Amino acid sequence: METQILYMFVLITCVLSMVVLFYSPRKKEVRIQHVEKNMMHPEDSYIQRVKVTQLNKRKCFRVNVEHLLCTITFYEFGNEKLQPLKGKTIQANIEDISLSGLKLSSNYELPVRSDIRIVVSFKLEDFVFSVNSKIVRREDHIDQELVYYGAEFLNMMPNHEKQLSTVLNNIRMKASS
Repeated sequence: METQILYMFVLITCVLSMVVLFYSPRKKEVRIQHVEKNMMHPEDSYIQRVKVTQLNKRKCFRVNVEHLLCTITFYEFGNEKLQPLKGKTIQANIEDISLSGLKLSSNYELPVRSDIRIVVSFKLEDFVFSVNSKIVRREDHIDQELVYYGAEFLNMMPNHEKQLSTVLNNIRMKASS
């Protein structure tokens, strides 16, 4: 019973924080700080695998999913030279995920400045998601073969966003117990 109350409290706090983020007339940086303060405090040791970011562009908490297999399908490019990749499908791993995007790892090297649009398909818990995304960041590590990419979700349907939110909160709650 006490655990259920804790879960409800965290869920309500997240929803209220998102409302504050999107509807507050204050500057974006102030809104992000307010949301982070309400979402998680340093003393909240019951949330172990969730990363709440510092003051930056992220607006949602991230959940570490550690190498979740996904399929990436390329559908649009800003660079004519990459057009032969249109419709091509590759496998990658999701490292972490939020309501606004995810971090991928892959052994494919893609140019970030080419406005690459992809569909990321993955199964999380018992739900299958296919989300239009844009690659916005690339991380190269000298000591690793993999390349890491940040992908931002584009125009997610409200019912899919709600479903993903529920799943991410469930994962977060499981990690805390």
